[in-house]
Amino acid sequence: MKITILSSDKAGKPGLVAKHSFSLYIERNSESYLFGLGVEPSVLEANARILETPLDIVDYAIVSHEHTPHYGGYRYLSQEAPYTIVYIPFGSMESLGYTLRSYGLRPVEVVKWTLINEGVYMSKPYYGPPYEHLLVFSEPRGLVVLTGCLHPGIDALLDISKAFNRRIRGLIGGFHLYNAPEDSIKVFASRIIDEVKPEFIVPLHCSGGRVIELLKSTGGVDVIEAGTGDALTI
Repeated sequence: MKITILSSDKAGKPGLVAKHSFSLYIERNSESYLFGLGVEPSVLEANARILETPLDIVDYAIVSHEHTPHYGGYRYLSQEAPYTIVYIPFGSMESLGYTLRSYGLRPVEVVKWTLINEGVYMSKPYYGPPYEHLLVFSEPRGLVVLTGCLHPGIDALLDISKAFNRRIRGLIGGFHLYNAPEDSIKVFASRIIDEVKPEFIVPLHCSGGRVIELLKSTGGVDVIEAGTGDALTI
């Protein structure tokens, strides 16, 4: 599985657009997924073109939660891949779903655990607020979980691990800690190490640098620093 960071808050490579925005392009077996659509069409288009990422062959798109940095690029997706199925958060069909449908996309509201493809799942709704869904890949060595901002907190990760009765091997995405108090960041880092116990974690988007420092200082998890344009092979 290969994950390309199409959009995040900092650039991993020069020449790319880095904004408060989030989008990951995932290639797994013969399928491709877009997790997050970025904050606006121009950001998604510019980075996709520079990185030579073919959004016209996206099989499925996912909006983790109804915040603009995670869906604002929908117009570019509709140009490149019209009729694409877009999994959207619980309770958003009359708002986000209506907009996506008006641009020729095919929104599917997620109301429970949903199997997308073999070994690929959309989680049930977890309430933060807002409602948020995580993308889960069940891989031979453990679960790889993608999160937009993790508004529902670490309890959602523990519930996912329990649901599959498997360890979360990898955790990738935003953790909503950029402006968090020091105590909250310390609690998050401690619970990641002691309770979730992933092999690796890739903090992106709204995670902030302090949680990276704390997690690295513990030595209990492989912390991968990455930004827009970087690619991960798992």
